[in-house]
Amino acid sequence: MARSRLWSQYGVCVLVLVLLHACKKNQEPTEDAPVVTTVKAPNLPDSLFAYSALKFPDSWLNDSALQLFGASGANIEISDAGATLGRVLFYDPMLSADGMVSCSSCHLQAHGFGDNTARSIGLTGEPSRRNTMPLANLRYQRRLFWDARTVGLENQVLEPIEHPDEMGMVLSDLPDQLSGLPYYRTLFQAAFGDSVISTDRIATALGQFIRCIRVHSSRYDEGLETDFANFSDSEVQGRELFFNGVTRCNQCHSGLNFFSTQAFINGLEVDYAAAGDAGIGELTGYAEDDGRFRTVSLRNIGMTAPYMHDGRFETLRDVVDFYSDSIAWHPYLDERLTVTGVDGDGQEPYRLALSSSEREALVDFLLTLNDTVIQDAWWLGDPF
Repeated sequence: MARSRLWSQYGVCVLVLVLLHACKKNQEPTEDAPVVTTVKAPNLPDSLFAYSALKFPDSWLNDSALQLFGASGANIEISDAGATLGRVLFYDPMLSADGMVSCSSCHLQAHGFGDNTARSIGLTGEPSRRNTMPLANLRYQRRLFWDARTVGLENQVLEPIEHPDEMGMVLSDLPDQLSGLPYYRTLFQAAFGDSVISTDRIATALGQFIRCIRVHSSRYDEGLETDFANFSDSEVQGRELFFNGVTRCNQCHSGLNFFSTQAFINGLEVDYAAAGDAGIGELTGYAEDDGRFRTVSLRNIGMTAPYMHDGRFETLRDVVDFYSDSIAWHPYLDERLTVTGVDGDGQEPYRLALSSSEREALVDFLLTLNDTVIQDAWWLGDPF
């Protein structure tokens, strides 16, 4: 009996060791046993969010300049089912070659759908070449990316998916990959009337969702309705500095969207190409385009640090200091950044020499452009 009990105890020990060994093998996969990616289904509400009912304020819709800028995207229909599908696609890492990277990996809701690193990390684990541009109010942008190389949001959204350093997916393989996931056929059926999955439909749905990232609910917008009674003394001073014409801030970042559709050379370098990134100049080969980059909207600017195309400035104060004191001479520096303010070719940079309190006031004002809705909007958040 004792011997039988001994063998029974021995057997239990062996079984435990086998199980521990098996667990260890699962935790340390080899080349012959690759990691199996766990696929989660999205958690979506029973009733779809009313994306189609979203609209910009009348002040935006009636602004002639904004309507001119937004004409290319104004007639694109947004459906509740289409934007819902786009939301799932935006957050789904299964759109990447390794099932680990999604659009939201670099466009973080908490950071105004930009990134909080100078250069985002994609599929390869290496930093991307440029700072991630935030996504907001893209109805008013025709040309996208820092070098304005792509026209139209539906064309833009596919480029990171297939870029070898970002999501690394072969686009022709993407429909089959999504077809193998249990939740997509129903979502495509609801959005398009049938369950066919194609890259065009993927781009359309992503475009619908991203167009729903609308930023117009800030303390600045509240101030427009209250004559800025909600502003501190420093914020009032900063607003006056921004719009006084002397600083020329609003000559490049203008209108309700605080942006421009133009691309500028802003004097970060004397020779951008030699520094490693000539911007539009790399595409055209023209000297006058060396270092020409798109101008970003200042909406949500307090959420989207670091700044510039290469993320070189960590804080808004760094940016203000640069434009006050440190614009570099460039043969094609934008005219608004030169001494005379006109005909910029070859002129000396403009120096503001702002006081410390004026710099802080400008920063305080810029922070009032942060949206008060976007960070907590569940319908813009991760459904997985």
